[in-house]
Amino acid sequence: MSENWTRLEDKAFPFIHIPGRSAKPRQRGLTIMADKGLPLAYLDDVLDMAGDYVDWLKIGISSPRIYSRDHLRKKIEICHKHDVRVFIAGDVTEMAVMQGVMDSYFKECCDLGADGVEIASAQIYIELRQKAALVRQAAATGLNVIAEIGKKGKAIWETTPTTYFSKEIKMLQDAGAYKVLIQGEGVLEDVPQILEKPLLELASRHDINDIIFQAKDNRAHAWLIMNFGPEVNMDVESNQIVVVELCRRGIRKRGLFGLIGTSAVETE
Repeated sequence: MSENWTRLEDKAFPFIHIPGRSAKPRQRGLTIMADKGLPLAYLDDVLDMAGDYVDWLKIGISSPRIYSRDHLRKKIEICHKHDVRVFIAGDVTEMAVMQGVMDSYFKECCDLGADGVEIASAQIYIELRQKAALVRQAAATGLNVIAEIGKKGKAIWETTPTTYFSKEIKMLQDAGAYKVLIQGEGVLEDVPQILEKPLLELASRHDINDIIFQAKDNRAHAWLIMNFGPEVNMDVESNQIVVVELCRRGIRKRGLFGLIGTSAVETE
């Protein structure tokens, strides 16, 4: 895989060496920032501070339906100014599916300037073949499709064979999904302990670079990096961006100086 690499030589304190990782534009090590009602000025400030570490903004919790088109266009323009792509989250998609307005929905996403759309069935039932057809339809418009698997509020990870999720991932990828997002509830979030077995089984069957893990629970960041490496794709909250980047580079944990080697030592 050909990619740019950075050790943040253009940042403050460049003489302090830290582990490198992939630089934008990235196809792995993606950080997706969730937008649950971020004001425009706040968004601009966050991306001015940490835009180098954010690859996608996910406009979520059905909020696009109550915003004006002008507001959404401004939000997307701010992201593009900081080299951050934008997709509309699956909540709105699910409403469009239920009301049979997918043509209008995908057109509106494109007209607003969005770069992608999430196809999800986290709160409604969509037959798997229909879900794959929606992925194909969205991809045909030029949108990047983030296809989500999993359910909200249901313990399906404990009752559903991993082979079913594996089949779903393959069908969605074959239909043209850019990435597959694993819904965190019940496996990485809202659980007493992270359910390691299904996650490891999926990672053994699929290219980990094609999967995004929803990881709003702080425990999930360390677990994902420990098991899948610093270039794992994660969907996190806006207030977790800096912490996640520090974790990716191995400089926010105990044993700090045992993790970072020095290539040179200044002497007087």
